[in-house]
Amino acid sequence: MSLWRIAEAFLHTLYNLFGAPEDVARQHTLTRAPYLLLREWLRAGEAVMRKLLLIEAAAYPKSAKRPARRAAHKHESRAIGFDHDKPEDWRVAFSCFLGPPASSPAYTGAGRRDAGGPRDNALHNFHSAWPLAERYEALIRVFNDPAPYARRLAARLHARPRAADAVLKHPKTAAALVGHVAFDTLCVAGVEKCCQAWPERPRLVDTS
Repeated sequence: MSLWRIAEAFLHTLYNLFGAPEDVARQHTLTRAPYLLLREWLRAGEAVMRKLLLIEAAAYPKSAKRPARRAAHKHESRAIGFDHDKPEDWRVAFSCFLGPPASSPAYTGAGRRDAGGPRDNALHNFHSAWPLAERYEALIRVFNDPAPYARRLAARLHARPRAADAVLKHPKTAAALVGHVAFDTLCVAGVEKCCQAWPERPRLVDTS
């Protein structure tokens, strides 16, 4: 099975479950359960894309040139509007590095209780659908044109091989959502390519 077929199958499943990114954006607000469900699926999809981009990045040789710095220029502030039905016009970004969860414990019910504040369930029952719609659209863009993302990732990893750990990490639920056999295949291929391209980096840890 082609590794990119795994991503293709996942995106088809995502569409069948949640519709297209514009369908998500059109909802405007999600209640807690649908929000958390879609977010978990997107995290799994992002893990798939990160591993695929790592495999692609391993094929790029280290460049002798240092990346050119962008010239500083003044940005004009302007109002940004979003058109639900034109996801191709959205300004989205995809991160190849798995960072900490976006939500802080201080803003969860448990965090508020620990801080001595009252628990306000109503405050956390509604969530904007836009951030998830943008993440969904970013997944599709990476799938449709992975080369620019892979090149940038290769440049970063050639400069800092240890950063590959953040690319290889994934949520614990990813394998179940993607499919254990398919996801394990991606994990093994990612580790093998990483070790071949950056043998000087420390031994990889198990991120499952």
